[in-house]
Amino acid sequence: MSMNGYTDEEKYWIWLASLGLGAKAYYQALAACGSAAAFFDAVEKGSAVLDTLPAETVQPARAACSRQRLAEFLGELSFKGITALTRLGAAYPSLLASIPWPPPVLFVKGTLAGTERGIGIVGTRRCTRRGFELTRRIASELCGMTVVSGLARGIDTAAHLGALDAGEKTVAVLGCGADVVYPPENGELYSRIAENGAVISELPPGSEPYMGNFPVRNRIIAGLSRGLLVVESEMKGGTAITASLAIKYGRDVFAVPGTPQSSVAELPNTLISNGAFPAASAADISAYYGEGEEEKRADEKALPAMDLMQARIYELLKREDMSAEGVAALSGLNPNEAGVALTMMELSGLIRRLPGGRFGVC
Repeated sequence: MSMNGYTDEEKYWIWLASLGLGAKAYYQALAACGSAAAFFDAVEKGSAVLDTLPAETVQPARAACSRQRLAEFLGELSFKGITALTRLGAAYPSLLASIPWPPPVLFVKGTLAGTERGIGIVGTRRCTRRGFELTRRIASELCGMTVVSGLARGIDTAAHLGALDAGEKTVAVLGCGADVVYPPENGELYSRIAENGAVISELPPGSEPYMGNFPVRNRIIAGLSRGLLVVESEMKGGTAITASLAIKYGRDVFAVPGTPQSSVAELPNTLISNGAFPAASAADISAYYGEGEEEKRADEKALPAMDLMQARIYELLKREDMSAEGVAALSGLNPNEAGVALTMMELSGLIRRLPGGRFGVC
């Protein structure tokens, strides 16, 4: 082991990763030559073995084939506070290593640990206020579980914030370099995650966000997590890709049930219909894994006392914000009874009044 913590072969793995090849092309180069060091030598000497590889692999390798370039890249990583985890190292996450075409190298800003109990949380960038707050609450109550998400706007942001609220670890998987803040408004969140978990990418530092990177990035979110929670999403898009990959990888899939008329409830409700585990709280996920019963009982004791009518309303409002009329219609109470119960619950701090005459849980 060298002084910077990388073996000689790992250094060449990192050099190969600096070329920005896809995982498949990367492994093809390794297979053709037997090792990353041997591939470097083959490029340096112009070996005929390179004729078996695509030009898209060989050309960037030739352009960057110098030991000075390798030393400079390792220096850049050190300067930016980024660690490279190769599949050769013991610190590489075992769950991720088990998927097809796992990232050969992960560039990490922060400390990547605890992912064996990771829960991926994903959903739409255009989430509802209820979806954002519910996600943040669930993530904050997943005691001891590392929250994995993608730092995107909407549900991803709420997931990371919830974990940080509770002082728990969280991992952000980027579709750009680990040193690139995207979206730009999440700069402060990016810094907090790097200090209390890890920001990771398989792309070399400096790689700018590109639409084609994000579906590929999603396989890392699914691969790092033992379970995946889908909160709000339409039927098509990145969340659907991540969910399908989680199913393919044999991960546990959870989904938050939503109102059938809502477009962002389409994917979660469909997943539940197809066998995903319905989860409206962190306690549901913890119970699935046989964990958190003590925390659940403590949470139940912490709530103000409710009569049967109030408990029925509270369960409705946990699922979605509603008007007094909506509460009355779904609870079976008459409007006057519902109004009195809502007022008493608001005074006791169970619920709060929202814009538009609606109510939501605190």
